[in-house]
Amino acid sequence: MAGLPLMCATAMANQLGPKPTLHTPDVIAPAVLPYLACLYAERGLPLLRANDGSQIAYDKSGSGCSAARARAKGDATRLLKGKIVPDGLSGDTFVDQTLADMDAYVASLPVTHSTQSESAVIGIPVTIEDEVLPAYNRYDDCLKTQVGHSLVTPDTIMAKFREAMTSCASVRTYAISQAAEALVAKGWDEATRTHAAESTFAKADESWLAMGRQYEAALRTKAAEIAAKSGRARGNEHAPAPRNRD
Repeated sequence: MAGLPLMCATAMANQLGPKPTLHTPDVIAPAVLPYLACLYAERGLPLLRANDGSQIAYDKSGSGCSAARARAKGDATRLLKGKIVPDGLSGDTFVDQTLADMDAYVASLPVTHSTQSESAVIGIPVTIEDEVLPAYNRYDDCLKTQVGHSLVTPDTIMAKFREAMTSCASVRTYAISQAAEALVAKGWDEATRTHAAESTFAKADESWLAMGRQYEAALRTKAAEIAAKSGRARGNEHAPAPRNRD
């Protein structure tokens, strides 16, 4: 199995395309991110803070995310009191649209525990500040470029993902410095900006390696399916022909 190329280069490049993104307005982010964390949890995903990598907590009472949604709406509406709402919308409408965007975004994500399709590979979602996104994208593009045209097997894929991190180390270092500078817009001091930037890219690395492990699992599942089909085919070839009964 080790020498069998189970995923062609074009398939890997397609799988490593742009990730779906969701923009959460800063003005109500503290109120609505717990609801997003609940939606993620329903799909078996963690939601991590960009500044320190910690798990975002949410209201777990009731069934599903109804309690977390109600709390998010109430908290977000209170945050908007006395403030100018973007796009000239009413506070209620603005909050409802934000929550609806979260619903649609999470519904579009593949479920990580699925083993039936390679589309389940998405890594670990990480919250990223808007100011950090350009620097993060440059690093993410470097990683994907290094791996995107590789022919991999279950036994070599993790090595390829780690090699990409080594090859992109200088891009990562520069991206962290760019991210820290961009976070000046948040009004944070230098230590906070540096910590947030370093934490974001540390979580990006974790997500990258998690994606590699998910690909490895998907490839091993595919290899097992191919072996099982091959075994059945050989069994049919050697099966004795049915005998006619007079």
